Amino acid sequence: MKIRLKTFFILMIISLFLNLGIISAVNLGISPASVEFKEVLRNGYSERWIVISADSEKPIGVEIEPRGEIKDWLNFSERNFSVSKNKPYYMGIFVTPPSDIPNWNYSGFLRVKTGSIGEGIEEHVVGIVRSALDLTVKIGITDIEIKECSVSSVKVDSVEKGDDIVFYADIKNDGNIRLKPDVIINIWDKDQISVIKNEEFYGEDILPTTKGNVSLRVKSDDLEIGQYWADFLALDCYFSQTLTFDILEEGALKASGILLGIITRKTSEVGETVPLIAKFENTGEKELEAQFKGQINRGESIIQILESEKVMVPVSSTNDFNFYFTPEKPGKYVISGRIFYSGKKTFESSTTLEVVSGNINFSSLIIFLIYSFFVLLILYLIYKIRKKKKLYLKKLKEVKNGF
Repeated sequence: MKIRLKTFFILMIISLFLNLGIISAVNLGISPASVEFKEVLRNGYSERWIVISADSEKPIGVEIEPRGEIKDWLNFSERNFSVSKNKPYYMGIFVTPPSDIPNWNYSGFLRVKTGSIGEGIEEHVVGIVRSALDLTVKIGITDIEIKECSVSSVKVDSVEKGDDIVFYADIKNDGNIRLKPDVIINIWDKDQISVIKNEEFYGEDILPTTKGNVSLRVKSDDLEIGQYWADFLALDCYFSQTLTFDILEEGALKASGILLGIITRKTSEVGETVPLIAKFENTGEKELEAQFKGQINRGESIIQILESEKVMVPVSSTNDFNFYFTPEKPGKYVISGRIFYSGKKTFESSTTLEVVSGNINFSSLIIFLIYSFFVLLILYLIYKIRKKKKLYLKKLKEVKNGF
């Protein structure tokens, strides 16, 4: 009877672990269920993207392990990351076959598995029952070069006289060789009677299976104010589209932008490199040349000056200005700055970073000690049960021998 009560007590403790989230089982999901790379050149390149999800409300650590004959050909956007129910992870799979591999269809798989104790969950010690899924990966190797592409969107904005006319296009390389898109732009007068300007461009290299965001600039100094038409011809993609735009008087277009904020971590340790991101949005009617200027302060002292390169930000687009900071002393740091554009500047934005000297996180330590106590308690109870069971069997044997 006592043995049953102790067994019941152990089961109750395990149940308590599960309810408190100290032990948890997580289900993973992968979409699509399999990935196929077709007609990849030896020593070539191809990529695919998958979505990895989990049914956990809290972030769970995930590991990627390639297996099979193709495991050495595969690279990933990340091998270790975290996912949760409301935050799936979009992972890139990149294939680079060796140069001496024969033409054939090869296969392997990715083992996607959750982490172990405490992985992926900040400031909590959690025992996770590992989950794993296998994603089938197939790769077809060929020596036939394929040049193929498609254009998904093209646009041009009206500009003020003297500013560059900028044509934007999204071009997808659907072949298996590097593509340097050949684009011709013909600009017609407002009546579309004659071509008054002709430009040919060769864009930046676009890797196989990837999309390139192409921006092409045409000078407008020799064009009068008025409406114009333009033919956008992507020769390799067998694509053409006619667009219209205006050359406007200087000052006709509104220039405005917003510094959305400066993003960084809330805390870090001395000697740890921390990324800083200033996000700027062009909310005006013309392309802007923008630059971030700011500083990092600790008390009254300026620790670091922040100044970016000048970049062109298209209309309705957002640009990230990236910096890195390595604090050398503990304390509270204030990161502040503005965006300067078209003779204007945004409101100043700021954020704080609390730097500690790498002391022990006592909250995590206490949770770990509690966890360890319960584990030791369960082991002790199991030991006592086994000992009682041996004594019981010994007495039972003595009773039988007495008869």
